[in-house]
Amino acid sequence: MKTKVNASTLIEVIIAMVTIVIVFGIAMMIYSNVIRSSVSVKKIRAQAILRDIMERASNSATALQNDSFTLDGLVINQTVKPYRDDKNLNEVDLNAYDSNQQLQATLKQVKIMQDE
Repeated sequence: MKTKVNASTLIEVIIAMVTIVIVFGIAMMIYSNVIRSSVSVKKIRAQAILRDIMERASNSATALQNDSFTLDGLVINQTVKPYRDDKNLNEVDLNAYDSNQQLQATLKQVKIMQDE
């Protein structure tokens, strides 16, 4: 009953473990960079809301004023100012902030004032 069992030495096991840990660490860094650099769903939704608000403002002359309001959990700041000192043109800036006051989306357009 003298059979020899083939096994790994302690050094081989440690080298294999260190290799696995290094590969796992590199994979986690790549994964976190991909997640951090992607456009979040919040930002896409905020951009869609700002485009909708800008379209509504284009259709109504009374909507072009400085205002701040909450819509779908976002705080929307609307700023209207003359564009390059031209009384017939206004620059409309829309900014969407989340509940943590982080900027999610920005939209700027120049609008022609409608005479009524």
